[in-house]
Amino acid sequence: MKEYFDNEIIGNVRTGTRGQKDNPVKLAYFDVHIDNSTSELAVEIFNEKYNQPKSLVIKFVRQQPMEIGFQRYEGKKLKCYGNGKEAREVDDKGKRRTIACNPNECPYKRQKKCKMVGRLYFIIKELEDEGVWCYPVGSEKGNRNIWRRIARANRIGEDLTNDWYELYLRPEDGVMGKNYIPDIRKIAIYDTKNTDKQGVKGTEASNNKLNKPSQKKQQINNYFKITKFEKAKYENKEVPKIICIDTNSKIQEFFLMPETKQDILKVAIGSIILPLKVSTKGNILILIDYQIAKAVLENKKAV
Repeated sequence: MKEYFDNEIIGNVRTGTRGQKDNPVKLAYFDVHIDNSTSELAVEIFNEKYNQPKSLVIKFVRQQPMEIGFQRYEGKKLKCYGNGKEAREVDDKGKRRTIACNPNECPYKRQKKCKMVGRLYFIIKELEDEGVWCYPVGSEKGNRNIWRRIARANRIGEDLTNDWYELYLRPEDGVMGKNYIPDIRKIAIYDTKNTDKQGVKGTEASNNKLNKPSQKKQQINNYFKITKFEKAKYENKEVPKIICIDTNSKIQEFFLMPETKQDILKVAIGSIILPLKVSTKGNILILIDYQIAKAVLENKKAV
């Protein structure tokens, strides 16, 4: 990936790690830890801005930001790795030989012993100046999800380097518990650095129209500035109500359920959030998932 070296790859973003017995552990969030390609500095840079995020706002630096390959392991030893055209096979003595790589005819692939893997390259919002990150994707379903969106963007002539995308994890039931399948979707991004008493002002990154909050159960592609916290009744329960103002200076109220994440209650008025998933019941908007774009703490500066 020489083309990416010029952009200074800073390290790996992962959704898996190793347990105490060196067994693989699936994560429900994005993590950066020290490995052969990731330094302690990269870990510090990521953790200064993000704390176990379930999604990341990213931008690609190339029209082909993903590498797809195939790997076969025996135990913990890598025995074969290829790119769909040719592969390197490793014998028991560690010697490599070049062989043809055809996933459609590979007996190991049919037996599910050979696995599709991917490497996705991008910059992360608020860490744009640090360099390019790599996300090694081990999920075959996740690789297909991301690859299809990239392929479609190239097919219809979209500039992948122009828009911001959300990289997120979708939980699915698996044989050994939950699987977290990665995917991407294009989102509208606003400059939330310039705010005044009227709320958040900004410009859209991909087009000229600001998106209004949707009343359907879907993602709301807009940022909101928190103006007040209150308590409200919902189905005979007292729940938090967050009053916000959007980029059109329109007031919006979100209800927060006890079963959803509560870190939004730790920030102060003036913080900015990006709703990722919202459901409706009547005229009530229920905040299911969100990202804190700018956190204002009591008597402290924004972080």
